Amino acid sequence: MVIECIGLSGSGKTELLELIEKELKRREVDYVNVSANLRRGIVWKFLRVIAGALIFLSADARWLRDRLRGILEKEEPAGGHGTNDSGKGVIRSLAVYSFWYRRMIRSHRIFLFDEGMVHTLMMFCADHKISEEAFRKMVMASERGIRSARLVISVEASSAERDDHADEYERLRLAYGRDFRVLEIRGEDENRKKLSRVFGRIRQILTDAGERAAR
Repeated sequence: MVIECIGLSGSGKTELLELIEKELKRREVDYVNVSANLRRGIVWKFLRVIAGALIFLSADARWLRDRLRGILEKEEPAGGHGTNDSGKGVIRSLAVYSFWYRRMIRSHRIFLFDEGMVHTLMMFCADHKISEEAFRKMVMASERGIRSARLVISVEASSAERDDHADEYERLRLAYGRDFRVLEIRGEDENRKKLSRVFGRIRQILTDAGERAAR
């Protein structure tokens, strides 16, 4: 199972994941905090570089690259930093995440990301003011084959600065939530309430995945 947090900088994504990690450890659940390992571990950083260099050997990754390129090429730049000249890095990152997620979802472990695939896509599209239609197409292409046994948590910061970037991000977050199940967590809620909601959704997702596998 994959758990990913999305939210603006300072919203509390990392803190929430640390709470989830402590609770998983208390319950003796096998998990990997991927984001923490990528920040601190030399081996993990090396593996990420290798994955980025080799990712397009995968047919699925090449399909995703070509699909996202096609969407961005048709997108008229609406401000920000532009799109067509800046999309290579994010497309590569999305391909790597998609490749990882497909394999992690089939694992018995729980994998934690505080800035994973959705966050990467949303921040890029907010920075570049990508239209909602193009964003939806990019989301649907990126999400192909990774929708089961996965939880996306949106962390809302009550004190988040309302600038132009924040407004763009909020617009795209709402668009993502219309198509996919997202667990909304408020930053000011007490930790017990946050964990109760998160683990309730984890149980629901795992139960649904087990019922699908039994059919």
